[in-house]
Amino acid sequence: MVNPEATPFSFEAVSSLMIIIQGAHMARNLKGQFEKGTSGNLRGRPRKQSHPISDDQVRRDFFEAEEMLVPVVIGNKREMIPARVAIDRQLVFKAVAGDARARDLYYKRKDRFILEHVNQQLENLRVIVEGEDRLREFPEDVTDEFKKALSLLKQSIDRHYYPF
Repeated sequence: MVNPEATPFSFEAVSSLMIIIQGAHMARNLKGQFEKGTSGNLRGRPRKQSHPISDDQVRRDFFEAEEMLVPVVIGNKREMIPARVAIDRQLVFKAVAGDARARDLYYKRKDRFILEHVNQQLENLRVIVEGEDRLREFPEDVTDEFKKALSLLKQSIDRHYYPF
């Protein structure tokens, strides 16, 4: 046993060193295992570290995986297409083969995409009408950039939605 008063170190340093030395020689069984209820780590088992997962990270991972290229055989040729396209094709194949759930999902997605397109076109038309009203009412306040943006927006409208 070390006499703490005979060393140039503090009592706390010596006592913690003695605990470490004693812990290294703790009793083990024939297999080299510690006795039940004790371990070689004097501070105890470390807590499990949680992985920081955020909604933003999950979203980024999802869209990254969606664009991953996967091999697909079309005809007798092997092509690399995005996973999103491969999933859409598989959905159509299942719907054509008679899978009712695939057919329902296909039509649900089709209706959603059509509705989103119509709403976007109507919103663009609303912005065009408001812009032309502003152009007529306050021509001195309208800049060339505004006129150019308005003409580009007019060009982006689907011809089937244009009222003229």
